[in-house]
Amino acid sequence: MRIAILALKTRIAAAALGAGLALSVGVPSASADDYHPSGVPDVVTLGSAISPHCLEIGGWSTADGAPAQQWSCNTGANQNWSLVGGSLVNVNSGKCLEIGGWSTADGAAAQQWDCDGGANQKWIWTHIPGTGYTLRNAWSGKCLDVPGGGNTNGVHIQQWDCWNGNNQIWYDFQAGQGPAPVDY
Repeated sequence: MRIAILALKTRIAAAALGAGLALSVGVPSASADDYHPSGVPDVVTLGSAISPHCLEIGGWSTADGAPAQQWSCNTGANQNWSLVGGSLVNVNSGKCLEIGGWSTADGAAAQQWDCDGGANQKWIWTHIPGTGYTLRNAWSGKCLDVPGGGNTNGVHIQQWDCWNGNNQIWYDFQAGQGPAPVDY
């Protein structure tokens, strides 16, 4: 009986230790370098590797919910993004790029909204050698994506499973001075 109780106590202690370790390990969090990689300026104009277009908020809108789209690169304030604490803040509106409604679905729209520090407004930069970066939403784990590889003005930007295709690669247009991606 004494051995059985001792064995039971040992199993309970081992299970508790295992559970504690599992809780303390958790999901790895992004580092500051993931949110603002070395060599990327504090303000950036994001060019798409799929077309000669840049990420912007259309019509110079300052409204919550205004969609992100691609447009011919002109480096206007609506195409400039400040990197602040993992968020991309539109220089024109002062609002953050986010995935609306905290969606985790493929095809969910990228839009601007008042910055609130939510994970749906945080973007993790992953360097793709020779091309640029993917921007992965910290909440959904999906990448900023030009749907269907569209190469015309006004295509609304969405999130999609990351696969590192050119429609998910972004680069600093001002540093590259054109549609060809630059390697940081």
